[in-house]
Order: sequence, then structure tokens, then C-alpha cells
Amino acid sequence: MRLVLATLLLLLISRPGLANIASAQAAARAGEYPTAYEACKEEAEKGDAECQNLLGILFQKGLGVSANPIEALRWFGLAAAQKLSAAQDNIGLAHLNGLGTPKSEKEAARWFALAAAQGDPIGEHRLALLLMFGKEIENDPSKAIELLKHGADRGYVPAQLTLALAFESGRIRGRGPANAYLWYLIADRRTRDATQKRLATEGENRTIPYLSGQEIVAAKTAADLWKPVGPGVQVGVFGSPPTPAAGTPPSEPNPTKPSATGSGFVVSRAGDIVTNDHVIEGCRETKVVRGGRRVPAQMIAKDPGSDVAVVRLSEPVTDVASFREAPPPRPAEPVLVVGYPLQGLLTSDASVTTGIVSALAGLHNDKKQLQITAPVQPGNSGGPLVDASGNVIGVVVGKLNALRLAQATGQIPENVNFAVNAELARALLDKAGVKYETKPPSEALPTPAVAERALKFTVMIECYR
Repeated sequence: MRLVLATLLLLLISRPGLANIASAQAAARAGEYPTAYEACKEEAEKGDAECQNLLGILFQKGLGVSANPIEALRWFGLAAAQKLSAAQDNIGLAHLNGLGTPKSEKEAARWFALAAAQGDPIGEHRLALLLMFGKEIENDPSKAIELLKHGADRGYVPAQLTLALAFESGRIRGRGPANAYLWYLIADRRTRDATQKRLATEGENRTIPYLSGQEIVAAKTAADLWKPVGPGVQVGVFGSPPTPAAGTPPSEPNPTKPSATGSGFVVSRAGDIVTNDHVIEGCRETKVVRGGRRVPAQMIAKDPGSDVAVVRLSEPVTDVASFREAPPPRPAEPVLVVGYPLQGLLTSDASVTTGIVSALAGLHNDKKQLQITAPVQPGNSGGPLVDASGNVIGVVVGKLNALRLAQATGQIPENVNFAVNAELARALLDKAGVKYETKPPSEALPTPAVAERALKFTVMIECYR
């Protein structure tokens, strides 16, 4: 693994072996490991640190050559002697995992510290983990947090995720959930790695129920404005990608698979759909699945403070929801939730759950929300909450984190879920100039009849980042 700083790239332009290391890295990334080995062997023997480090990785992993951890350490050592931080990281990792050398956290920490002293965020991150959780070295949480903050500020996503978790778990005093949510947001927006994005999204979902609407808005605004401090970093197992030629478009994630999914409901025949702001936040492209087709949608209005947004289809629709006129929702009133939870695990069709309105306020007495007992899962967000007449009275937003509350109180919460009051969705629609339907409450319909109607105007929302 290696780190390339923007300034270092400029210095490498005049190096005679640049073409060799660039072609070797390209071959390694393409899986052509024997070619990578041959491209770098001569330069490594001449003393090129980058090629020495690459050969060390090939020998360590047995890629294009026979696995030989001792030979890998020899090449890493030659590169580390030239103060290549990536090689220092690799030697530290070898000591940590016992690859060609006895396991030793102390030796691993020493090598990670050498890399960290050069501002290497990988070394900083690995050293921070040892300082927090190591068993053979003296723990130093304060120093660990300092290292994590430095790497996070530079834009190193693993450091941002670990820092967020430190805030969330209370290892850092202060506004833990709010700061955790901020760093999860930043990490989510910076990475295209599927695992990192999943960890960031899960962290956002765990922490957002503990924040007020004002804190959520503040965090999203700060994430929008955030920029790395100092030179940016690029990290890859075989080195960072070469600098693209002028005019080369950046690579995009797989466009055929959404990064996340949620729910929404159609409110106008022009194709306007209400959903949660967090469902479409940071989406490069938004698509709506209806009738087995994926239709592009464009965001036309959003209210992050209330977590409500409106997207518009490029085609008209027939079945639309109607909002309930007065009276407002009442405690113990029966309700129904429709949405697309846990896509890829459960059915691809919409699902229906029932319950009652249990309170007229959400977390921290938030009057913008309703508390409901109808079960919801990830993917239900943005779906409609309808009354016994089939009229919309809320927008499903989430559930209480059962694990977090159990850890804090020793009790497991049951059926504690939340929806944004529909009045806030209507206010956003009014502001955007979207015409929608309202109806007074009528005689209660049989639950299957309510579900049949709601299923017609509920859609799945796909987010492509």
C-alpha cells in the first residue's frame, strides 16, 4: 500500500524510472502481476524506492511471484531506508500480523510512528488504533485522537470513520452524536468504496435519531462546506492511479447498482414525489422505480431541517396521494406505513405495516415529528404514513436505535418509530409551487382497501452516488 502526495507527483516527473513505476502500477491494477514485476525489477535493483515497495507487495501477497514474506521484508526495508512512508507502513503491518517476522505490536507501532512522523495518514491511522486498543503497548487515547483528527482533516476516509466512531462511542467528550454524524456524512460523500460507504451510512442511521432538526441541518451544512486541510491524498494497494490526461473524465461508480434505496409517494399528476431529504442527499443521480421501470427524477425542493424533499419525474402519472385536511393526527389513531424496506434482502415489492400514532412529538420532544408503532426498516424512509381513510398524515423518517438505547438503559425499545408531520411536507410543496390534493377524513376503510390505494402512489427511490 502506498501514499502519493500531490507535491510528490510533481517531483517524480523528472525521475528516470517514472515510466517503469507507472507501467508497473497500471499492470498490477489490471491483475497482470508478472508484467508488473518485470516492469519494476530493474529499477528496484537500481534503488528506486517506489519499485522496491511494489516488489515487496508482490512477494508478500504471492502475486506474479512465489509468496516469500522474508523477501518482501527485504524489499520493504530497502525502500524504508529511503524514508518511503508506504514501505514503513508495510513493515509495520508485517510486524503486526507476523508476516515473515514474529508478531510484535511494539515494533509495528515503531514503524507506523515513522510513517506518521512524515504526515502519512495510513501510518497515523494504524498507530492511532494501536494507541487505543493495543495490548502490548501503553495506550494513549489523547494522542490517538490527535492522529485521527489530522488524518481526517487531510481527507483520509478510514480516519474519518474511526474518528466518527470515537465520537459516537463517547471516547471523545462533547457533542458526540452531532460530531459523529458530521464525520460519517463527510466520509460518505468522499468515498466510492462500497464497504466504507456502507459503514458511513450505517453510522449516519445510528446517530441521526439522537439529533435535533437544527443539529442535522448544521451538520449537513458543515459537510457541504468541508474541504481537506493540506494536500489531498490518494491511496491504493498498488499505488495511486496515475494522473489522468487532460480532458479525461473521472471514473464513475457502477451505474447499474444504486448506492442506497428509499421510498416516496406521488403527490401530483405532473410527477412530483415527496420523500426524505436524507434519501436523496448526495445523490449523483436519482431514479424512481414504478411499474417495473426506472425513471430519472430531478430534485426540485428540499427542507433538510424537517428532512423532507421533493423530486419530479420526467413523465406524468395517474395515481396520486391526497393529504388529510383537519383535524390533525390524534394519539391512538390507526395508521398504515407503505414502503420498500431492506431491498436485496426482502421482497422487491412494496410492503405494508400497521400501528397507531403513539405520540404527537418525536425525539427530544420534536414537534415536527409523530411517534408511531407501525414497524419500519431501512428503506421505508420517505414513504407515506396514511390514516384509516387512506389520506397521508406523515412522511416516514426512521426508527429508534434499539441497540444504542439498550446499551444506555438496559432496555430494548419496541415499536418506537417516527414520521415527519405531513404539514411540513405540504409547506415545502407550497413553497415550490407544487399543486397537490387534500381530502377531509371520511369513514374508516378496511385495512386492505387502504393498503391497495396507498400501494398505487408509493414508489421506490434509488440513489446513485
